Amino acid sequence: MNIGIIGAGLSGIVAARDLVRHGHTVELIEKSRSVGGRLATRRIGDGKADHGAVYFTVRGEALKQDVADWIERELVRVWYADPYPRYVAIDGMNTLAKHLAEGLTVHLSERAEVVMLENETVVVKTDVTTRHYDRLLITSPLPQTFDLLTDFAVDPALRELTYAPTFVGLFEFGSEITIGHEGILDTDLAPGVLKVINNHQKGISATELVSVYMDESWSEEWYERADEDTLREIERLLQSVTGSAVIRSRQLKRWRYAQATDVWAEPYYPLRDAPIFLAGDVFLEPDDASGRTRFESAYVSGLRVAEAMR
Repeated sequence: MNIGIIGAGLSGIVAARDLVRHGHTVELIEKSRSVGGRLATRRIGDGKADHGAVYFTVRGEALKQDVADWIERELVRVWYADPYPRYVAIDGMNTLAKHLAEGLTVHLSERAEVVMLENETVVVKTDVTTRHYDRLLITSPLPQTFDLLTDFAVDPALRELTYAPTFVGLFEFGSEITIGHEGILDTDLAPGVLKVINNHQKGISATELVSVYMDESWSEEWYERADEDTLREIERLLQSVTGSAVIRSRQLKRWRYAQATDVWAEPYYPLRDAPIFLAGDVFLEPDDASGRTRFESAYVSGLRVAEAMR
């Protein structure tokens, strides 16, 4: 089959790898300049900072087997274990996504705009061209997905799932900064601050780059404000951790759909009247004990939807 996948985040990449391995022709359409989605790493000067997923954990056997292979290939390592291992990509989370996408056909900087059905063929019109597929998988955040599916019936309960935004401030320091024992603080922080990460201590940056993640309620409250005002306030809150240490540069990242406030208790969703499937980290297996979106839920969703599409 000729299969299209909208979104080259973890779910899309995992699904594509499985489908290609079983002999199907697969194309990924990605609006960004790089694969990975929230497996995101930014270069700042001579350093690197993760500003999406910080680390990932492993509960199920499927991901455990792949992680063992990634460790063998020196793609990931254990950052710290308290009480269970937190895994990080050796050279930044986006580097892992790029390794996993090697050999796949990916159309970067191409935005899907319309999805329609012509006879038994799924037609995807993008800002570049028109593509035709036997089956289509969409892994983008649901609000963006539904913008593409205006002519298709979808369970109303799925449309009611909502997302919370997250701000991430990225700060480059001119001198050594120690954040906790392992390069992370996620307790006893100023109100609004979810966690603070030192990417140098984490092992991915040659320079002192600190990522400050704001919690959902703070990010929602500040989302419509000017970037400069938002960044200034994050810096003020960060100083409760770093004191008067000199900051060389600062940047802000907005994640509009960072975390689903609700989840779907199936690992994927097939449209009833079209060969179109939805997947992503919001789609959890029914027995998922964590009940929240994360790296592993995206990975498992990609595996399960590929099985269904095959």
